Amino acid sequence: MALVGDSGTSISNSFVTMFSDDVKQAYQQMTSKLVDSVRVVRNVTGSTYKFHKLSKGGSIKNKARFEDLVAMSDTSKSLTSPGAYTGGTAQNSIVTATLNNFHSAEYIDDLDQFKTNIDLRSTFAQSIAGALARAVDTEIIGAFDSSTPTTIKTTAQGANGLNKAALLEVHQALNALDVPTNDRVLLISPAALTDLLTDTTLVAAADGQLSNIALATGYIPSIFGFRIVISNLLTADSVVRKCYAFQKESIGLALAQDITTRIDYVPQKASTIVLGTMSGGSVVIDEDGVVEIQVTE
Repeated sequence: MALVGDSGTSISNSFVTMFSDDVKQAYQQMTSKLVDSVRVVRNVTGSTYKFHKLSKGGSIKNKARFEDLVAMSDTSKSLTSPGAYTGGTAQNSIVTATLNNFHSAEYIDDLDQFKTNIDLRSTFAQSIAGALARAVDTEIIGAFDSSTPTTIKTTAQGANGLNKAALLEVHQALNALDVPTNDRVLLISPAALTDLLTDTTLVAAADGQLSNIALATGYIPSIFGFRIVISNLLTADSVVRKCYAFQKESIGLALAQDITTRIDYVPQKASTIVLGTMSGGSVVIDEDGVVEIQVTE
């Protein structure tokens, strides 16, 4: 019996395609840039969460021995001399964050997994987590956009964009309202960062540590007590970009569920689904701690 030649029984190499052993993810923001910069409450139950705010009050100077105390929230302020009340009326108010549900998913066909040596599940899980992280930042920025900060700075508009003079105005505006100097954040766009890097009153070879860092890295980590965060998610009206300076406690993020990813098999699809979910919402608690900076780009 004649033997059948190898050329008649083997599969042609033209049917085999080799894939790289990893997947190049498109450049994208993979983690939340703002969740560590705001007040976060986790494990919320319900569709809304209420943040309490107490405005500043005053004090009584030289209260008479038998004179009744007056609460800071008492609007009558009926004390007579010598027990005069000085200061504002403390008011207890509530701001509400509405929680929204976010889903991000992708199917992986069973047979597709056999045709490649790439772990598609891990790759899609990373991409989905990144999409939800950007959703968190969008919620926070949306809360800023929906608020009406007490002080809105427009002096940064113009040919010079964001500059030292505008930052000093923002710094002074927060100081004038006794906003704490710790945990201050400057949320700006890439174009606004370029404005700062090209402001010779801030960055020049002879200006010391700030300039050395900026010139070596192309980034300014902090300035005038603000930690700088760069975001491509800030909204723009025509060429005017809304940037923000704020103190951490001035804005809240309520999370019923942190970003969670899971992998399940779906028989009806003959596929594996990679699913990411998140539920949360954000609201500005104290508008005195937020300054909107309108930057012309």
